[in-house]
Amino acid sequence: MNKTAPTDATRYEKLVDAGLSSTQKQSIAWVPEGARVLELGCATGYIGDILMRQKGCKVVGVELDAKAAVEARGRGLDVRVGSLEDAAFRRSIAGPFDLVMATDVLEHLSDPDAVLADIDRWVAREGRVIVAVPNVAVWSMRVALLRGLFEYEETGLLDRTHLRFFTRDTLRRLVTAQGFVVEAEFVDRWEVPGLEHLMWSWPLRLRTSLAGRPPAWWRRALESGAGSLTGLHQRIGGGLGRVWPNLCGDHFALLLRPPPAAHERG
Repeated sequence: MNKTAPTDATRYEKLVDAGLSSTQKQSIAWVPEGARVLELGCATGYIGDILMRQKGCKVVGVELDAKAAVEARGRGLDVRVGSLEDAAFRRSIAGPFDLVMATDVLEHLSDPDAVLADIDRWVAREGRVIVAVPNVAVWSMRVALLRGLFEYEETGLLDRTHLRFFTRDTLRRLVTAQGFVVEAEFVDRWEVPGLEHLMWSWPLRLRTSLAGRPPAWWRRALESGAGSLTGLHQRIGGGLGRVWPNLCGDHFALLLRPPPAAHERG
């Protein structure tokens, strides 16, 4: 979303070829039916398309990449092409909208505070805002840093166009400093270091390696135990993840109410 980094927003659609992420699904679930939606960083319009088809929403998209914008328009979105870093461009966007969606956008901006200030202007008095960012403090990133690794990639946490990095706490401070009120939170992919290997991967390999060799009663015990371990793994992972969200959460999404004094539209 910045003006200097090379952009190719069409590459993000490849990430959803195998299905939407849990964050994307939750963000869609938060959108009311029939809402007028402003989607910042709409890329090729794959999210807006779902909102229009499944929820009857009217979607206005904002996109920096003109090529991606063409594809989004082909899906029926009303797309404005420009940079969110450009204050004049932001002023050209007229609200109000029932919902403003900025999922995986803030990390691409050099000045997310300025954009949040305009989101406050765009959202209706009784509207809502959705923001979502990847978590730079997740344990896998900490391990990579301990190994001296910090390599930008095409997509993901270290996307080559990311300018800002957030944790759960810094995201919350950013939005509350602008007066937004956190109404709900979603954390994607609770991951506790080593837990999946201990309680899922290893038992699965054991069961596979012994398949066909032990007696039937032993195979049934292995299968039953693996199933029990799966449920236990999910319960432990979820519990520990909620205690240490910055360590275990891969992605954070927030549903926000606009500042109480915003938009006296009557």
